[in-house]
Amino acid sequence: MTTRTDEIADGIYRFATHVPGIAPPAGFTFCQFLVRGDEPLLFHCGPRGMFPAVHDAVARVIPVDSLR
Repeated sequence: MTTRTDEIADGIYRFATHVPGIAPPAGFTFCQFLVRGDEPLLFHCGPRGMFPAVHDAVARVIPVDSLR
C-alpha cells in the first residue's frame, strides 16, 4: 500500500492510498485530507489499518503530533 500526496490548494493536501484488493481488478482509492493552519486538521476517510501509511505520508508534510 502506497500513499500519494498532492497539494490540491494552498495548504490543503490530499493523501490517496490505492488498495488493489478491494473491487478487483481496478481496486479502490481512499483519500484523506490535511488542512494546514494554526490548528492542522486531518480528515481520515479510510479504515483504521491504513493509518500507518497515512501517518508516514503526513509526517513528510508536517509533524504528526501537531494535529489537533
